[in-house]
Amino acid sequence: MLLVWDIHINTRYQDKILTELRNIFSLYPEEKNIIFFWDYVYHFAYDRNALLQLYKLFLELFDQGKTVYVLAGNHDRLGSSFVFEEAQKAFDIISKKEFGINNIGKVKFITKPTIESIEDEKIVLLPFFLPWEDEKNIYNPKNERLKSISDFATLLSKSTNKHEVFSWYINQFLAEQVDKNMDLTVFHHYYINGTTFPGQKSKFNYKDIALHEWFLDIPNIKFISGHLHQPFTHNNYLCLGSVWSTSSLETNQNKYVFQYDTKNKKITALPLMINPQITIRSKESVSKAMLLSELKTINETNKSYFSSPSRDITFREDPQPNLTNISLTLNVEHIDYDKIDEYIEPDLRTACKDIRLKKDIENMDNLLNSFKVSSDDLNWFSDRKNILQSYMQKKFGNDYPKYEKTLKELKLL
Repeated sequence: MLLVWDIHINTRYQDKILTELRNIFSLYPEEKNIIFFWDYVYHFAYDRNALLQLYKLFLELFDQGKTVYVLAGNHDRLGSSFVFEEAQKAFDIISKKEFGINNIGKVKFITKPTIESIEDEKIVLLPFFLPWEDEKNIYNPKNERLKSISDFATLLSKSTNKHEVFSWYINQFLAEQVDKNMDLTVFHHYYINGTTFPGQKSKFNYKDIALHEWFLDIPNIKFISGHLHQPFTHNNYLCLGSVWSTSSLETNQNKYVFQYDTKNKKITALPLMINPQITIRSKESVSKAMLLSELKTINETNKSYFSSPSRDITFREDPQPNLTNISLTLNVEHIDYDKIDEYIEPDLRTACKDIRLKKDIENMDNLLNSFKVSSDDLNWFSDRKNILQSYMQKKFGNDYPKYEKTLKELKLL
């Protein structure tokens, strides 16, 4: 099967994204199952035109006889429905037997927990939004490790924080499924509590909606997810990142589509270079040769994040970097665009898509100490929200509510 993660499609990059995906699909015509994992849009940048172009890709795969799974993520909900929910009705209609169509595929939109057998592998499809309000059954697993997870999760059910209560439900649900089958694969769209992963700077907790970290110590269970945009492996967990760099914060990250051989349990990473965000520090003018050398180093660093012995990851040969796709940020001592030729050689400057200069901050600890919060506080994503909220309330006083609405739309609060 082919695994495609966190597309976040928009008009600016839709052509590159869809062209890259079509090229990869054409290289693997024997793959009959295509899994699209959540987050097709942004909450604050819902692009209907780009989404319809992605929908056309689903139709092409459907017409080729593929089975396409479209899983819902946290960015894909619009009110009480999902961005592709209306499309499911159309596929249901044209898939009915009375139409006499025998060679078409299937498209399945997954908006609630589903258990599927795909290529003889039992898989729990765990999308972000669950209809959990009416399903608060308590389950007591037989496995001791799972019982400990379940007992701890029960404490969350008594919380006044809605996200912690939600975390209780998903941990209870998953503990029940794993207890019934200790050889599951879990495709999910959640954070993991209290764990710093390779290549990541932040940790998450139950206020962010998270799975218990002890799930990652159960060897026969295989977790696969996106959500975090930096791909990595950790114990039995494989995070596959995103298709493209959705902000300048996603700097020096490799992006992939993945082929999963369920028979041999092997995964191949197929590199994408839609819009690499590259940041480098140099005391001398950067040349093409220097940038290409830096890209090799970045590539090897990214591969080192896939180091778990529980996963067999191979990498397809890296493509020759296309400099016209690269947004290059140079960390410099003084920002002066009038002297940019002192920082980068002219032929490279014209070759790259975009060039930015950024003030070089070599000691981030000193910057953190300038805040009235500890660096430990900033490790937790939910605590960052609280810190931002407190700061905005103090700064804007009675005007704060009008800013709060915008910040919530951007999912910053």
